[in-house]
Amino acid sequence: MNKPGLCLITLLFLVSCSESAYHFDFMEANTPGTSSLRAIMAVDADIVWASGSQGMVYLSLDGGLTWKQGAVPGCGETEFRSLHAWDAERALVFDVSPSGRAFMTSDGGASWTQVYSSPAEGAFFNSLKFANDLEGIAISDPIDDRIFVLRTEDGGLSWKRLNTLPMSYEGEINFAASNTCIEYLPSGKIFIVTGGTKSRILCSFDDGKNWSFTETPVMTGASAGLFSVSFSGPGTGVAVGGDFNDPERKGTRAIFTQDGGRHWQAAQNMPAAYRSCVVSPGKDLFFAIGKTGCDYSTDGGKNWVYIDSTGYYAASPVPGHKLLYVAGSEGRVAKVSLRNEK
Repeated sequence: MNKPGLCLITLLFLVSCSESAYHFDFMEANTPGTSSLRAIMAVDADIVWASGSQGMVYLSLDGGLTWKQGAVPGCGETEFRSLHAWDAERALVFDVSPSGRAFMTSDGGASWTQVYSSPAEGAFFNSLKFANDLEGIAISDPIDDRIFVLRTEDGGLSWKRLNTLPMSYEGEINFAASNTCIEYLPSGKIFIVTGGTKSRILCSFDDGKNWSFTETPVMTGASAGLFSVSFSGPGTGVAVGGDFNDPERKGTRAIFTQDGGRHWQAAQNMPAAYRSCVVSPGKDLFFAIGKTGCDYSTDGGKNWVYIDSTGYYAASPVPGHKLLYVAGSEGRVAKVSLRNEK
């Protein structure tokens, strides 16, 4: 399917007379495929990776103007909803198959090497996050009623299951909606959000050695809960979610912390609907998006301003820039430029 190339939509929204007005420019890319893309990572303004269904991985080296796609061999029936990339050559994906496999490329996707396969049946990897070039974690849905988290200390070449994880509630799950149900900070703090029968935040402040749960007021249900978590710095964090099957369902769908994740509060003004992803493109600035639209917050997640019904699944900010990339259904990718005016 051909998608409109360089389709520019400019959106202007005013928060109030005393706050910044933000312009959001969505420039849709002309990608070559139709995969449902649930993970995207911008290494910088030019190098962007995305992954999803049909075993496909996408790569742009020119800021989204052109893309190449390639299937990981033998993975045409699975999806890659977990993705991390270091540069134009090295990237890592985890699949959602019961085998729980991970594959790495060191040549820009020309070839892939399997670096992990779960010894336990029933793995379903939801998200992957690195704190630095070497240390990262990946999470699967619970196995045998225990939260299943892997950790690497060598840049994804080898993985070990953490045995310190607590038990999960029956029906408590993690959502593989946007590769952002994990936040792993350089300080060693880890946050994992859950949904289903419970909407909780699993916290570790020491690289996964010890864990605790924080209860939240976010809505629960078979398709509801917390979907995504992001920090703009060591103290300020936001988590979002809602109900995937009932996006307009009333209730708490966003929470925030101002003390490094020790305490969380419900947002005062919620995102307009269910959101599958939240990222931070700047200090105290957060952007949330889902299949029915997007919102932003300029005060660390306390209040949200509806942007538009433009819908995507996942987003990734470009480090050091007021720039994001978003990905969604039918191979849709867009570059989102934002600028503020007083």
